[in-house]
Amino acid sequence: MSLMSLQSFSLVQHQFFSCFANHIDPSTDSSQLTLPARSIKMATRGINVHPTGYHPSALTKTAFDIIILGGGPVANLAEDRLAKAGLSVLVVQHELYGGECHFFGCVPSKALLRPIEAFEAAKAIDGAREAIGNTKIDVAAVFKRRDKIVDLWDDSNWVSISNAPSGATLTRGFGRIAGTKTVSIQPHGETQRYGVTANIAVVVATGSTHFVPPIPGIESLDEGTQLWNNRDAVSANTIPEHLIILGAGAVGSEMATFYSAIGSRVTLISSTSEILPKCEPEAAKIVRKALEASGVSVKLSSHVTKIENQSASSLSVVLSNGEVISGSVLLNVTGRRPRTFDLGLESIGLAGEGQPLETDESFAVPVSQGAEPWLYAVGDVNSLGPTTHMGRYQARIASNAILSSVAEHQPSGKITTPIGVSVTKAKDTRNTFPQVIFTEPNISAVGYTLALAQSAGLKVRVVDSDFSIPGAWLYGDGQPGWARWIIEEGTEKLVGATFVAVEGSEFANATQVAILQGMTLGEMVHVVPPFPSRGEIWTYLLDAAGY
Repeated sequence: MSLMSLQSFSLVQHQFFSCFANHIDPSTDSSQLTLPARSIKMATRGINVHPTGYHPSALTKTAFDIIILGGGPVANLAEDRLAKAGLSVLVVQHELYGGECHFFGCVPSKALLRPIEAFEAAKAIDGAREAIGNTKIDVAAVFKRRDKIVDLWDDSNWVSISNAPSGATLTRGFGRIAGTKTVSIQPHGETQRYGVTANIAVVVATGSTHFVPPIPGIESLDEGTQLWNNRDAVSANTIPEHLIILGAGAVGSEMATFYSAIGSRVTLISSTSEILPKCEPEAAKIVRKALEASGVSVKLSSHVTKIENQSASSLSVVLSNGEVISGSVLLNVTGRRPRTFDLGLESIGLAGEGQPLETDESFAVPVSQGAEPWLYAVGDVNSLGPTTHMGRYQARIASNAILSSVAEHQPSGKITTPIGVSVTKAKDTRNTFPQVIFTEPNISAVGYTLALAQSAGLKVRVVDSDFSIPGAWLYGDGQPGWARWIIEEGTEKLVGATFVAVEGSEFANATQVAILQGMTLGEMVHVVPPFPSRGEIWTYLLDAAGY
């Protein structure tokens, strides 16, 4: 894949993955975005995202083979792979080591949602339903379990199980590019900057951050109490009386699922004609109906024109149709942007300030013509599928590319390369990448939706099936379920699939393998799911496709 194709691929993937990753809302004018500050306020629980220790003044050297900016799970994979190969690695992390995903994203949100999922699944089965009776979910216990999983936002445990075994060096501070293979580190709350250099490469894995839309009055709300972002929503241990959610992508829909289940009155505001606008409309509709059945008020095709701060515990939002909605907390989850703000990229001739870093197929950032690659960008910062699992895939490819380059140009160097080091170029993952939205029911998907396949110029046909199958009957009583395959005409190969089911997060895996390997439906006939299981949906889709 050429650099030019990767750059255009970046734009397509940014649109494709926004259904799941909750990047910029399609109705938002990105030129009018309010850019986030570098230091994010965390008032909800008094969480300290800038712990002490690992000060750059304590570094015993200033030159390392590799410098990694960021300390989340994407950076963790890169540091582990590169350090264990024998390279000296410095990890520069501004906030909690473990990153957004571990402390404020995927992990705490799913820790909150899983008890709801298990509770609802149990209530769908005779015998368990009667045992539960009118018992309500223990919200305090749910919060306590979440707190335990994220170590009460103390990163020392994550440092001990991830950084320490890798052999990489950790330092705390805000890292900036200060020139070719040069980084400055500014500790939180200090003005002094400490310089370090990389002998081989700098890897940018700074992730993404939320933004605040320029709605009149939003600045009057107190951040962390009246105005929440994703961090506040997943770290809170209180139940808002009336939670108004601005943004009906993955995060907004998941938080509507959780907070309505624990007793909040919830209003979900979607700027589009259906929630989860980049998913299959039929799938999004099933989730919306489930949310409405749980008491969520969903406002479709709605735009907030003004926000008013009524009191410390009361606010109101005014919709474009004149409707006024009063609530106690506003959760803003209208999107995220790459963390390229104040990153020093201008020092090497690149743009930052929320723009993604463009890369080649090894995730190297082209800096100067003909020069050996030394700058890499992995994870949300390049917008190529901004999710943790996609970022870790990228980190594996980039690490392999770095190690392969070292082995080629420094054959006398003492490094130990992994067996798979030759896998140095990423595949075009637009039609192979799996995703899950953990609403109730889940949406699990791989590749193209019908709309995206058609817009890409593919000639496709669609087959659908509900979950009226024996495995599903045994799994639960009257649970919603629906599935779709997108099949390329002429080749009879899958290019996309969507599954909607309770506890349905695993459905995409087998389909991903089929798509990645280019299996035809004729070959997929020989993939036999066990009976009775919900995996039988595979054979029902084959039946619908005429096989």
